[in-house]
Amino acid sequence: MTDDFQPQQDGEGIVTETPLGSGSAAVTPPIDTVFELLADDDRRRICLYLMRAAGAVVTLDEIADALADEGERERFAIDLHHRHLPKLAAAGLIEYDPRSHTARYWGQPTVEKWAEHVRAIDNRAEQSTP
Repeated sequence: MTDDFQPQQDGEGIVTETPLGSGSAAVTPPIDTVFELLADDDRRRICLYLMRAAGAVVTLDEIADALADEGERERFAIDLHHRHLPKLAAAGLIEYDPRSHTARYWGQPTVEKWAEHVRAIDNRAEQSTP
């Protein structure tokens, strides 16, 4: 995967132009697939991380360093490589190169909407817990 394309972003850091042209993934997954992908907490966090990367190529190590809990980095990296990133790629949300361990998220409005919604609910639940 080459990184010669520079995504265009709006004032809020949201990708508005990609090599695909529209600022979103080529495939809009069925809503059941979106819910299945986001049902896993790790995949939700991965999607949110990749959304913030705004179309940049990120390595598996960068994702693991940013999201893995203390002492769980190796297990998390293995799960990224064998489960999470291939599943997101199969759904058409990301481009993943398992040889170079790099991924790029092109934007998928349905996934972004639901991932942000679940994150907000999780944040409210954490704040209301005594």
